[in-house]
Amino acid sequence: MNNVVAAKPDLFLMLGDVVYPDINDEATALLEPWPSKETLPRISQVYAQMAAKPEYQNLKKNVPMLAVWDDHDYGINDGSGDFSLKDEAQQLFLDFFDEPADSERRKTPGIYDVKTFGPEGKRVQVILLDTRYFRTPPLPDTRSDEEKKALNIAGRYAPNEDPAATVLGEIQWRWLEEQFRQPAELRLLVSSYPFIPTELGRDAWGNFPLERQKLFDLIEETKASGVVVLSGDVHFTEISKTDEGPYLLYDFTSSALAAPSVGNENFANKYRISATYAEVNFGLVEIDWQAQPAPLVTLKAVGLDGSSVFEQQIGLDELR
Repeated sequence: MNNVVAAKPDLFLMLGDVVYPDINDEATALLEPWPSKETLPRISQVYAQMAAKPEYQNLKKNVPMLAVWDDHDYGINDGSGDFSLKDEAQQLFLDFFDEPADSERRKTPGIYDVKTFGPEGKRVQVILLDTRYFRTPPLPDTRSDEEKKALNIAGRYAPNEDPAATVLGEIQWRWLEEQFRQPAELRLLVSSYPFIPTELGRDAWGNFPLERQKLFDLIEETKASGVVVLSGDVHFTEISKTDEGPYLLYDFTSSALAAPSVGNENFANKYRISATYAEVNFGLVEIDWQAQPAPLVTLKAVGLDGSSVFEQQIGLDELR
């Protein structure tokens, strides 16, 4: 985290898996049984351990931060809306990030939120999606390990094409439509796990193809310009791009800040346009409002030594 502080960003977005309460202290296995009467005390315990880390204290002191959860800080591996302790876990998450007692995030189901920064002509809307609280549990992939290995697929889930299956839930979808109709030049759409890739078989929007298409359709319907997706979860970094929406959409997947998994970066992704990187890194979004003929957005993967691993430049005029 000290390398993030050294970069002096205006804002740090924590995309989830801040803590891993459902994994043992040796980080070798999921805890069983889970959830149990020990789940909430365990979540509180690991938050306290994170809060005591000097690196986290340095980050918190020096860089403004916004956060969403992913499955582990939500409370359960690959968790969905059927998690029985999600309301209690929501309050613990918001406690950790010093959410005010009167915040709407404490009064409503889920932790989705939005903040807009900058003056007219340079407005950056940061939309924080909750991809856990309302989500339908994903369908298991019934193919054998051998079949999946032959296809270079990592996960254990298959696409769910049931129209009733959801990622965001009806309430959050209505809220997102309202946000897309607000004025902004650049919209950073934060999803805890990847949006564009469809071959992962792990936690991803690709497991819910109708919901994935719904987001493209909503961007078109609301005429929301400037959307760039920021995602995490997969323990490696890459950039994906697709033309399935009304304009080119980029998904900058950045992880992990502390716990890489070398090997994950080799799995299939037909939308990948960058190199992949599975060592410790963080993602940097740089905006040059003075660039000509249009403002320039640079997506940059930054390694532990502070150097750029790879980057992608996007003219803001492409995103409309």
